[in-house]
Amino acid sequence: MSGELDEAVCALLEHSLRAWRVPGKIHREADGAWLIAAANKRVRIARAPADLPFRWTVADAERRRSATSVTGVLRHVRAALDSSYRSVSLRIAPLPPAP
Repeated sequence: MSGELDEAVCALLEHSLRAWRVPGKIHREADGAWLIAAANKRVRIARAPADLPFRWTVADAERRRSATSVTGVLRHVRAALDSSYRSVSLRIAPLPPAP
């Protein structure tokens, strides 16, 4: 990631931590990845290699996940930091034909 996108995603992560009421710190590592230290856990967000079909990887001590969007990154970060968080699946289906 570069420039404005980096700053926007970092600001979004900071605001998200506040909204989730999870005190924590975010800092940038030398390779460009973000490291979030919160809730006695560490979560690392990095760009995925260009040849993979997703954009980011989110890793904590237990597992490594991939995300294709910023919303996916947020979902993985929240799940890693808050063990009681359960993501909500949304299904969109057509209504029956109107008479």
